[in-house]
Amino acid sequence: MKQPRLTLLCATALFLSHEIQAQEVLLFQDGKSEPLHEKLKFHHGSWKFADGAMLGEQVPTEKHTATIKGLIPFDRLKVEWKMKFAQPKENFLFVAWPADSGAHAIDFTFNPDAGKFAIIRPKFNDLPRAILSEGQLSKLDTEWHELACVHDGPNVTVTIDGVSITAADESFSRPMGPFYLNGGGFDGAQFLVKDLRVTSLK
Repeated sequence: MKQPRLTLLCATALFLSHEIQAQEVLLFQDGKSEPLHEKLKFHHGSWKFADGAMLGEQVPTEKHTATIKGLIPFDRLKVEWKMKFAQPKENFLFVAWPADSGAHAIDFTFNPDAGKFAIIRPKFNDLPRAILSEGQLSKLDTEWHELACVHDGPNVTVTIDGVSITAADESFSRPMGPFYLNGGGFDGAQFLVKDLRVTSLK
């Protein structure tokens, strides 16, 4: 009579081991202090560790939003983080590059002032740029926004403060390169990031 129970326990242990493998954490940076994780790079802007986070300021001479680059291919991954904007009317852009070029492969945009966000397919071969899915936050006074972006083959899911949107596109199935967190929109704009976690789906 004990054999079925033993079999069940073994099966449960095997299932849990697969779950652990599927949830392998590849990177975690709480943002409180140095050093910066070896798989991250402050790519644009002037960055420092301040206020318990990584704080980036948009530099006028760069003509680019403050950016953190993830040096892990955005291929079957979940990227989670918290972010805050020190000034209103700023914008956020998540970008994943394809493995074989410097063009954008996957984008999502977020306007925290309006609470609007969208998953975008950049131009790909004969396919034009297109907004594939849009979301709207009802609570606009959140100080620290909680975000997650998941890539799984043709599917991309974005969750912001508990609100999720999903899009599927054939262009998302190709091998991916690094990803970028871009925040700002005007000279001197400040963009804070903390609790950045990258998890493998494999």
